[in-house]
Amino acid sequence: MKHLSKAILRTAIIGTLVIILFVGVILVYYNMVYDEKKDGIIKDGRILANQSADEFDRYLSTNIDLIKITAYTLDGMITEKKSNDEIQDYLVGQSTAIRNAVVENYTGLYGYINGRFFSGTYWIPPEGYDSRIRPWYTKPMENPGKITILEPYVDVQSGNTMMALGKTLCDGVSVISVDVSLDQMQYLTEEAVVNGGSDIEMIIAGDGSVVTHSDIDEVGKNYFTESGTLGSEIFKMLSESRDSYFEVDFEGENYIVYNASFQDDWYCISVHRASEVFNSLTRILIATIVIAIAIVVTIGIIIAVSGRRSVIAERALASSEAKSAFLSNMSHEIRTPINAVLGMNEMILRESREANIREYSENVKMAGQNLLGIVNDILDFSKIEAGKMEIIPAEYRLSAMLVDLVNMIKPRFDAKGLVLDTVFDKNAPEILFGDENRIKQVIANLLTNAVKYTEEGSVKFSMSFEKSMDENDGVILNFSVADTGIGIKEEDLGKLFSEFERIEEKRNRNIEGTGLGLNITKHLLEMMGSSLEVKSDYGKGSVFSFTLKQKVTSWEPMGDYDEAIEKEKGRFTSYKIGFMAPKAEILAVDDNPMNLTVLLSLLKQTKVNIDTAERGEEGLNKTLEKKYDLIFLDHMMPEKDGIETLHELRSNKNNPNIDTPAICLTANAIAGAKNKYIAEGFDDYLTKPVDYSKLEEMMLKYLPKDKIEEYVPDENETEMPDGLPENLESLDRQGILDIYSGINNSGTIEAYIPLIKIFCKSIDEKSEEIEKLYKDGDIKNFTIKVHALKSSARIIGATEFGEEAQKLENAGTDGDIAYINSNCDEFLEKYKRFKAPLSQFIEKEEESVRTEQNGDKPEADEALLKDAYAELYAAADDMDCDILKNIFKDMEAYRIPDKDKELWQKLINASEKYDYETVMNLLNSRHG
Repeated sequence: MKHLSKAILRTAIIGTLVIILFVGVILVYYNMVYDEKKDGIIKDGRILANQSADEFDRYLSTNIDLIKITAYTLDGMITEKKSNDEIQDYLVGQSTAIRNAVVENYTGLYGYINGRFFSGTYWIPPEGYDSRIRPWYTKPMENPGKITILEPYVDVQSGNTMMALGKTLCDGVSVISVDVSLDQMQYLTEEAVVNGGSDIEMIIAGDGSVVTHSDIDEVGKNYFTESGTLGSEIFKMLSESRDSYFEVDFEGENYIVYNASFQDDWYCISVHRASEVFNSLTRILIATIVIAIAIVVTIGIIIAVSGRRSVIAERALASSEAKSAFLSNMSHEIRTPINAVLGMNEMILRESREANIREYSENVKMAGQNLLGIVNDILDFSKIEAGKMEIIPAEYRLSAMLVDLVNMIKPRFDAKGLVLDTVFDKNAPEILFGDENRIKQVIANLLTNAVKYTEEGSVKFSMSFEKSMDENDGVILNFSVADTGIGIKEEDLGKLFSEFERIEEKRNRNIEGTGLGLNITKHLLEMMGSSLEVKSDYGKGSVFSFTLKQKVTSWEPMGDYDEAIEKEKGRFTSYKIGFMAPKAEILAVDDNPMNLTVLLSLLKQTKVNIDTAERGEEGLNKTLEKKYDLIFLDHMMPEKDGIETLHELRSNKNNPNIDTPAICLTANAIAGAKNKYIAEGFDDYLTKPVDYSKLEEMMLKYLPKDKIEEYVPDENETEMPDGLPENLESLDRQGILDIYSGINNSGTIEAYIPLIKIFCKSIDEKSEEIEKLYKDGDIKNFTIKVHALKSSARIIGATEFGEEAQKLENAGTDGDIAYINSNCDEFLEKYKRFKAPLSQFIEKEEESVRTEQNGDKPEADEALLKDAYAELYAAADDMDCDILKNIFKDMEAYRIPDKDKELWQKLINASEKYDYETVMNLLNSRHG
């Protein structure tokens, strides 16, 4: 009994000590969490406030610069006693230029000059309107010579948050002003709260007026004149405190406030409701202590029983995560120098004429490609383990996929003297919907393995199909790869899908690879709802097969494989336009100039009249001016996308094109896309790159029948050559571009070459633009720019690069910042590597053209050049691309003097990119 009492006492003492220790640990942990939460709130507030301050500071600086430039010009006009009509014309032109050149939403310049009111938008004030009593006039007059920023207000009609800037002019009684929208800043302010970055976000001017606020109702209030509100308390502390961070207690709540100043006396403020966080922590603390006392004994038992298992499980999980992270990081780190080595080695192959050097270089190339394949396998494996491998379905052509696979693997067969036997069902449907790239990866792995493990004999690559019993638009594809190789022992079949493990290691030690190929293949098939079947007879060969369900877009038979090869090689020569529509009027709106160039080229022979616009707003303005027969709208555009543009068009009852058929242009061929766009009001949609046969079908379907005529070719029209020019053949042979695909997307070789030039000459500008958006964290516009680049790449036949752009775009759309961080730098490097070979191609092409054209041409004299420059300036000022093209075409009959060649080429380059401002600047600098 005595021993029992001691045991109970000992247990009670130990239990009490454990409880005290446990409560102490909880209290320490609570304080740590409290401090961590507080530090986190301060840190988040600092980041948000500084980001908003930087953004708004840039915004104000841009607007201030604009009003300064305008005021400077008007001072000169007043001094030179320019007429009121000249001042009015300048304000209209400047308003238009500002609205086209900058992102912000400007309503136009206006002011009180020479004793009367002027408007850059031709706005006529109501009767009795007196400019001199308006704040936009009186406030600047109180600060002569300085830029005055007026208090923001919410426009009653539009609901937009607006702000006015004004400045007095040199005569002391005139004022120029402009209203600018704060919608973007208001949007960012509201988004900070929606995304959980803060509880309240605002921008306050030094006089206490609220510029933007996450609660729109607070905009326009003045916290200096208010009292008894949270805003007035924050502004009071802001005025008294010199610190960037302080706390405010208001109505029993505690708030942590962080502020960042800019423009001398403006503040960006992030407010976090700290009491909610800390009250919940306190409640958790009390509940934890109570529960701890009740379960302390049970904890001991649980720890004793499960402790060891928990440790083992945690170690296994940590090991798996560490391995995946290591493989992913190392794969990226290794792949960059490998690509550099292969790139420099390619230059050796192109430039060296010494046989032994080229032999060494070929060996380096083969070894490098093998190494790159191993690294790619490792990267895919790490993606699978991390759950980041994706299946991205799109429409594809079955025959083209099979041709690509055979062309890719055939050199390996030829090198080993093996026979590749292809048996494909010619009745299989041609147009399918699925992830073509992943299917090719699976089959390529199987074919590559077959080559590796087959020393003599042949490999049979088969494809058959059967209709799906479950879906009317479904098909079951049956693929198999049978070899006459070494085969697999029955006891080794279980090792086939193990990562980093290869069967019969000693026997196959000379065969390159990681042992990951089949493991990756297995996972990819599982992701596509399939599985890999293996049959093998050791010493005689193996058969790898799988079935795959795909959706059918068109049941047109694939046809004979040999015919498919010829079709792939020459498909760009087989199509000719089938109609003309010289009376038809079409509008094409796309922010990517290359897409517009392609559309113009594809429809050139139809003689249809095409107007173009690079922004949704510009397109809407054109629909107000002319009745069109058909409108093409790009989906993804900055500022106002295609859907928003269409909605605004359809909602305006006075728009003459309210019922005009509208076709959506999109690079996202996803399931259900057509239903989605039709639901938004479109009549149909076309995927990019645009297939000209589908474009013709669309035109014939929606253009008025009385405007369609039978196609009559021009007398001077020539047939497309059977072969490719040597310069293009070189690009295709080097694997830089899929030339046949590019020509197919463009319509003709003549239309294709200018697209290569546009793509090449914009590499520096667009790569810098994308890189800046990435570094600034502007993922929305980053995604839009990558989307546009994806379309451009696919158009010219940079297919693989286009697919990488698609993945980066998907990551931006899904908010997958980790993927963007891991892949953006490498993506931009690949983009920049196009410049050298494409520039070399352009140089040769232009040299060839110069040699051909400059034979007996007369040299353009100074008078002719002067007239040409004047006409170019006028055309650029009117943004008329057709006149620009005609001027350059007319001047092809003359040789440009050496002193003007560089300027002339720059003018051509700028006009090809529709960069009218650069054309005018170049011509102005010539006169200067």
